[in-house]
Amino acid sequence: MKAALLFLALVATAVAETVTFTPSQDSDVYAFFDTPSFTPDSLNVGADPAQAHSHHSLVQFNLASLAIPAAEIGTAKLRLFSLIPNSSNGGGYRPGNVSVNRQGAAWSLSPTLRWNHIKPQELAGTLVMTATSKDVWVEVDITPLVKQWVAGTTPNYGVVLRPESETATPLLNVEFASMELTNFKPQLVITRAVLPAVPPVLAVAVQGGQVVLEWPVSGSSGWTLQEAAGLAGPWAASTATATTVGTKLRVTKALGPTAAFFRLNKP
Repeated sequence: MKAALLFLALVATAVAETVTFTPSQDSDVYAFFDTPSFTPDSLNVGADPAQAHSHHSLVQFNLASLAIPAAEIGTAKLRLFSLIPNSSNGGGYRPGNVSVNRQGAAWSLSPTLRWNHIKPQELAGTLVMTATSKDVWVEVDITPLVKQWVAGTTPNYGVVLRPESETATPLLNVEFASMELTNFKPQLVITRAVLPAVPPVLAVAVQGGQVVLEWPVSGSSGWTLQEAAGLAGPWAASTATATTVGTKLRVTKALGPTAAFFRLNKP
């Protein structure tokens, strides 16, 4: 009996891939003492009109192991756990806007980090801290900056957390958990963009003594027509030449004495 069996194009289901990084280093700096503050488990951000008692913080993530190319990053969000500030760091919780800026120079905790090591560059995002933004996770989207880091167009020295205004009333005073707090470390959550998957669908028709295989031209780049004598294969690229008929690619083959299996495959 002459027969032909149709296989639909193999479809890879698009699944969002998310990777979460914790800091390679982080610290705050208290301007008055020109050193990190007395609480290494927290990152303080506080304002002072003369900056004498301001607190700014630095957070850096090592993205060397990230397998998502820059062009495929959908979102990159900085997540921080907001603490109730220690009274030694400028009083109680006072909400306001926290600017997240790109850090413009390399830094380290040793030798002791200094105020002049903080080099805020362009704004990457703004954390809007409200009266209820304490003892909770808060986040800000910094996707464009992370894409630059991953693409290598901008060096990755991390970000600076600082008051949007040093003079707004009341003066800002907020605090975030540092990497010292195991369950509340800062996070950089990167998600791969999920693009609509519209794979080509293989259609078959028997016309007289021939099998006609068709699939759309649009979306077929990289897909190859394969055939085999059985489900278990081996599968091999078809030697038939596809011709373009309108919006379709078409292959015509003579019906053989045994079953034939066809599929579209994309490595």
